[in-house]
Amino acid sequence: MDDRGDDSRQTNAWADLHLWQIRFIRDILIALVVFLLFWLGYAMRDVTVPLLVALLLAYLAEPAIRWGSDCVWIPFKRLGGVIFFLGVFIVLILALVAFVIPPGVNQVLDLVDEVENGVVRTKLIKLTDEYAPESIRSDLIELVEFLPRGRRSSDAKEDEALLASDQRQEGADAKTSASDEKKQAEPSQAAAGDHLARLDDSEMMQSVRSKAAANAGTLIGIVRQGGSIAWSVVLEVFTIAMLMFLIPFYFFFFSLWYPHVTEFMDSMIPERDRTQTRHLLHKMDAAVSGFVRGRILIAIIMSVLFVIGYMFIGVPYAILLGIFAGFISIVPYLGLVAIPLSILLLLVGQLEVPDADRMAWWGILLWPTVVYTIVGNLDGWVLTPWIQGKSTNLDPVTIFVAILAGGSVLGVYGMLISIPVAACVKILLSDVVIPKLREMGTRPRAGTPLS
Repeated sequence: MDDRGDDSRQTNAWADLHLWQIRFIRDILIALVVFLLFWLGYAMRDVTVPLLVALLLAYLAEPAIRWGSDCVWIPFKRLGGVIFFLGVFIVLILALVAFVIPPGVNQVLDLVDEVENGVVRTKLIKLTDEYAPESIRSDLIELVEFLPRGRRSSDAKEDEALLASDQRQEGADAKTSASDEKKQAEPSQAAAGDHLARLDDSEMMQSVRSKAAANAGTLIGIVRQGGSIAWSVVLEVFTIAMLMFLIPFYFFFFSLWYPHVTEFMDSMIPERDRTQTRHLLHKMDAAVSGFVRGRILIAIIMSVLFVIGYMFIGVPYAILLGIFAGFISIVPYLGLVAIPLSILLLLVGQLEVPDADRMAWWGILLWPTVVYTIVGNLDGWVLTPWIQGKSTNLDPVTIFVAILAGGSVLGVYGMLISIPVAACVKILLSDVVIPKLREMGTRPRAGTPLS
């Protein structure tokens, strides 16, 4: 009797349920809603991308804006903090454009010019001849054959002299053969006149029409292709201009309303889960913001240190290489790429130095490695603990595996977001998933899959 009563109560419980009250159906619906939101965001990416970028920038700039709004010497509280931050940011951008970008651009232009003129190819071949082992020398030379050969001034002068000589010879040959060609042309001209006389007007008009149609089609195709290219350029310029306007516009209002946005999102959390969710979000915020803000600032400092170090030891294109090495260091361990690049550039640069003044081979290998070691140790022992701290709470092996996984899925972007995502996943696993699994293993089996 008790069993039948329990079965009837269980049946009545099922009959009174809504679909969203059944746990696995509710979980499926939540997953579908999340997928739909991501799909809508991708489908409307022309609108959502500027919004998300502006929101991300407002999130990253929030500590600086909050500090500015709390300063007593900055008026208008939150509005003054946002305006102060934008002003400082604009001044930094102008300083970057005025003092850093021109030398970097000049180094890029010099590098491109040396590649086009064959200077880089000549240096690499000379480097291979002097230092490469005999067994692999030919293979290494084949690797640099794709580079432009360029033209030296002496070669150009020789080519001009040969061209002038050929032109004089052709002129003499033309004078000697002019009379013969004239005699041969007279019979052919007479035959051509007889042929034209035999053509009627309809054939001539048909030939003219066909040639005109072909030329018109070619002209229309050229105009159409040119118009398509011009239109695509106009659209691209318009898109870039809109992004340059929309992102700062959205950023201003997101930064101004950021406290209200966080309060609204907090109000959307169910009351029963609010405490735990706030705790999780606080830990994730500390991990993500600490890593992103910290790594960007550390990358800027490391770029300056790399530039100073490379200029001190005489590495060519020190500004370009230093900025590159600093910013790829945003992804941990990726900055190791700078070691072979700096050694190769220093080795190529030493080829222009007289033999008596050249750096020893061990110095070419040692000094770029010393520069990277000093900057890397400053990052590991000073910059990261001081600026970033242990916000991610991840060991080096986990960081390396996360970087490889992110890079294999989304490339460079995946490598950039892999550490914050791994930190959030670790927080979810340690604070939510693992306790739930332990609870499921210890609690008695439920009668119905209800919440």
